[in-house]
Amino acid sequence: MEEKDRKVFKLNSLMRTALVLMMLVSIAYLVAGEFFLPGDRGVSSKGCRALADSFEIMLPAGDTEAVTLPATYDEDYELDDLTLVATLPYDPDQEWLMIWNMGHQMEVYIGDELRYSIYSQDSNMLGGEIAYQYDFVNLRESDMGKELRICYVDFANENENLGLVYTGDKAALLITAIKDHQVALVLAIALMVSGIVVAMVACFKFREYPSMKSVFFLGLGVFTASAWFLFNSPAAQFIFPNIEIAKDCAFFFASMISMPFLIYFETLLNGRYEKVLGALELSAFLGFCFLIVGYFIFDLNANKAFIGAEISAVLGLGTVFAIIMGDISSRKIKEYYQAALGTVCFVVLALVYVIMYVLFPYMGSTGILLLIGILVMFLAGISSAVNTKN
Repeated sequence: MEEKDRKVFKLNSLMRTALVLMMLVSIAYLVAGEFFLPGDRGVSSKGCRALADSFEIMLPAGDTEAVTLPATYDEDYELDDLTLVATLPYDPDQEWLMIWNMGHQMEVYIGDELRYSIYSQDSNMLGGEIAYQYDFVNLRESDMGKELRICYVDFANENENLGLVYTGDKAALLITAIKDHQVALVLAIALMVSGIVVAMVACFKFREYPSMKSVFFLGLGVFTASAWFLFNSPAAQFIFPNIEIAKDCAFFFASMISMPFLIYFETLLNGRYEKVLGALELSAFLGFCFLIVGYFIFDLNANKAFIGAEISAVLGLGTVFAIIMGDISSRKIKEYYQAALGTVCFVVLALVYVIMYVLFPYMGSTGILLLIGILVMFLAGISSAVNTKN
């Protein structure tokens, strides 16, 4: 190589390094500023008020019972509908009512006037359940001090969770609606983009580097799981025009999550347990088919149609975990120990996420655990493939 060519090559190498440094400096500034400096959006959540202790539940005999929101209400009073009653505060600055609706049909009355309603038959193309969403009701100055009634229609046949109710300026309410989910939302979008980019790169490289085949399916799995999280997030209603369609897509994407991860794991094992993993992949496909056919053709409730996909996903997670534990005992784990470590971390955090979601369904920050598990598995899988020479 001539001296001139060496200088050009050296300059090009330095510029690549400079590009990486420029990106790192910018990202470091963003992270440091967003996490360690005071918030400065121009608006804040201080302009809204949570009506946590303001409500009572109307009982069949005409009595009332105090309730603190959010709550899980499963008392057996044989209530087909459930009605919350409160008095609106005297505050002319409280221009909007925001209700965290946890999947219920609902009517909202102010005084005797029906001000807002939402029913399952109006929710999407085929009807079905209401999505978890924030419902907004405009308040007038004359509403202050009036009785507020929130009637959950057909509550007995829906879930038992009651979300918080807020009043305030609409901008402040919007900030409140997303603040518990913002970190998870940003991470989900970053993972979704990263997953599809990595899958595309691996698609062009796995002929040259066979280990990239596993990375291709891992990237698809990360994209699918992150897309599900995004569709399922309460912030989805501020991103997608129709939250009910996004909610349906959350079920579709959730039912297919296990498939790419099972294929990814199968490629790591180089043919070992091929029949077992193939059967699990088939069960994942059948679970998806059952969801689609049951929901679109037989008008099954989405949660009921999703049961097959849930069973196949649990079987898949359990089997993968058992295989890894077996390989640890037989010392075959050294063939893919980095990827195995990331997979075990994902399985554990996914289990913790499910438990926390069941126990605290109104807690918005639990999803970060699942996303961290996906991120660890993603990075470990890529590292394992890069360090594999074949």
